[in-house]
Amino acid sequence: MSDWRQELGSIIQGRTRATRAEIENAQFEVFLSKVALPALRSIAEELAKHNREAVVREAPASAILTVRNGINEEIRFQLMKRYAPGGIVPYAEIRLLKGQRTVKYDSNFAPEGQSLTIDDVTQEKIIASFLEHFRMVLDTGPE
Repeated sequence: MSDWRQELGSIIQGRTRATRAEIENAQFEVFLSKVALPALRSIAEELAKHNREAVVREAPASAILTVRNGINEEIRFQLMKRYAPGGIVPYAEIRLLKGQRTVKYDSNFAPEGQSLTIDDVTQEKIIASFLEHFRMVLDTGPE
């Protein structure tokens, strides 16, 4: 009779441990709140000084900055996650207005051929990626 009690105990104890996905989701939520959202809010505050409507939204698995100039949405910069063998990796999906059309880009915050972990993606890398893509909207080229 004690076998079923042990089995029941192991089922319950096994379930109280977090799965890899749960751990990674929790890590990404911390990344969003401590790195991504502060970076996007800083950008939004600065854009407001330049007469742009910038809205930051937090979704369960992403953070989004939408920038409008009048009725035109100039850029939508959304931070999300990808699953990789070594863990989750943040990336940005960018939708921007180029002339009369909308173009979509991805940014993984790493130089070509390199990979980053979630801990390597800083507010500075997020802001630099945003600036790189926002520059495309205005076609001003590098400084």
